[in-house]
Amino acid sequence: MTYLEFLGDWYNLAFLAIGTGGLGCAAAGRVLGRDLFRVATALILTAVCGLTLNGAIHDLGLGGPAPRFPIVFVLSALVGWSGAWRLSRWRARHFRPISGVQFNLPGQEGVEARLVTRGVGPAPGSGRAQWQDDEGTLHIVHVHTAGEELGFGRRVRLDSFDSRAESYLVTPMRRRRIPFARNRGSRL
Repeated sequence: MTYLEFLGDWYNLAFLAIGTGGLGCAAAGRVLGRDLFRVATALILTAVCGLTLNGAIHDLGLGGPAPRFPIVFVLSALVGWSGAWRLSRWRARHFRPISGVQFNLPGQEGVEARLVTRGVGPAPGSGRAQWQDDEGTLHIVHVHTAGEELGFGRRVRLDSFDSRAESYLVTPMRRRRIPFARNRGSRL
């Protein structure tokens, strides 16, 4: 049996239709301007999980996937919906929607930001930093350092604003220690 013949079986066509529905849902959400991320992701994850389980049943010689379709469908749906719920929470936490953008707004001293250029040096305006406020506005400002060069992704605090150069002096934030990352020695 070829892979295309395997996909052509009714129990796999059902998951292919679910996956196609997920892709259509994602496209419709973009066209309609709605956030259908959770639904589209759930359908796609359900399809991938179902096809994977059916393939495992077939390849491991556990009998035909057809009699196990109800179990595979329920397991796939549970994995798909729980995975979509977790991914949507992760997306909401790390990729909040942007309602507007502000460039080089003075008066932002004390704000924590993240560098978004490759390197930032002592020359005013040599780099850029960004942060997002609670209203969803993304702030992007020109920045420079007191002497040391800082790299992309570094967290900084905006200090003073140089109005002539329209650039903030930044101070690097202390790097957070990751729990359990210390080398405590190991015994083999």
